[in-house]
Amino acid sequence: MLLDIIVIVLRETLEASILIAVLLSVSLSQSIKFSWTPIALLAGFAGAVIYGTRLGAISEWFDYAGQEVVNAGMQLLVYVLICILIPLQWQSRSISKGMMRLLLSAIVFIALIREGGELYVFYTGFLQKEEVLVGALTSGFIGLAVGLSVGAIVYYTLVVREQSQAKLLHGLVLTLVAAGMMVQATQLLIQVDWISAGEPLWDSNWLIPESSVVGQVIYAIFGYEATPSLVEVWAYSFSIAGVIMVAALFSQYCKRHSFISKRASDV
Repeated sequence: MLLDIIVIVLRETLEASILIAVLLSVSLSQSIKFSWTPIALLAGFAGAVIYGTRLGAISEWFDYAGQEVVNAGMQLLVYVLICILIPLQWQSRSISKGMMRLLLSAIVFIALIREGGELYVFYTGFLQKEEVLVGALTSGFIGLAVGLSVGAIVYYTLVVREQSQAKLLHGLVLTLVAAGMMVQATQLLIQVDWISAGEPLWDSNWLIPESSVVGQVIYAIFGYEATPSLVEVWAYSFSIAGVIMVAALFSQYCKRHSFISKRASDV
C-alpha cells in the first residue's frame, strides 16, 4: 500500500518537477528573474485545490467524461504553449521578457492544476481514514521528495551547460515531455471512447511492465504505453513533428522579418 502511494505521488509530481526545472533553466538563460515563479506556483496550487474540489461536478460534463476531457484539454494547451516556447528561447532579442514570463507562468500554472488537482482528490480520500493517513502522508512525502530531487538534478544539469548546449537540451526535453503529454491526452480520450484505439501494435510488458515503478515513471514523463495502438503512435509522432514544424516556421518568420527590417533601415 505504501509503495503504491509513493509511486502514485511520484508519477503525478515527476512530470511537473522536470517541466518546471527546464522552465527555470530557460528563464535563467534568458536573464529573466525568478520573480514569476512563486506567483505561478501559488496560482497553480490554488487552481489545483479549486479544480480538485469541483472534480466531482466536472466529471459529469460531456456525458460523464468530463474529467478525462478536461485533463486532455489541459494537456493539449500545455503542448501548444511548449510549441511556442521552444523556438522563442532561440530568439531572445526579438521578444520581450514580459512575454516570456507570461508564457512560462502559464505553462507552470496549467501543469500544476492538472497534477495537483488529482493529488488533492487522492489525499482527501484518506481524511476519513485516520489509521492510514500518517502512512499515506509519509509515503507521499517520499514520492514528492524523489520527484523534486529529479527536478533539481535536471535543473543543475542544464544550467552548467554552455548557452547553445542548454538551449538545445531545453528543446529536446520539452519536446519529449510535450509528446508524452499528447500521448496521455490521447489515452484519456480513448478511455471515454472519444477516440477509437484499435488493436495494439506491440507488447513491451516483457521489457518494461507498464505497472512497474519504472513503467509508471516513464509514463509520467514520456507517456509510456506498453501496448500502444496505431492512434497513440501517430499522436506521439505527429506531436514531435508539430514541435519541429512550429520551430521551423518561426525561424523562417524571424529571418524574413530581420531581412525586411534590415532592408528598411538601409533605405
